[in-house]
Amino acid sequence: MHVNSKPLNSTEIIASIRDLIVSLHRSDGPQAEALVRDIALYLKGMMLSGEDPSSVDMQRAQQTMFAIDEVRMLLAQGDFEGATTAARDAGKEWRLKSTAGSVTD
Repeated sequence: MHVNSKPLNSTEIIASIRDLIVSLHRSDGPQAEALVRDIALYLKGMMLSGEDPSSVDMQRAQQTMFAIDEVRMLLAQGDFEGATTAARDAGKEWRLKSTAGSVTD
């Protein structure tokens, strides 16, 4: 089971979302739940950091969190296909960082 003892960084979020998609595709609920928990903890920490809520990074974190919350809800319902789609959306939201030109982590 995937459990992090330290907070994730931005690059690890991308990898974790990728792992989440694979876990959901394989209908591995426990692994997917652990990954969702890790990702959500990182995003919550980011949103509570005191950074300007209107910044690109904060908006990206909020949009990614909305998608991760949807993954969590669909996973709880046993809808692995829907959760996989939501996880892909989360990955797309997170990757918006590179198109916005932000270099912070």
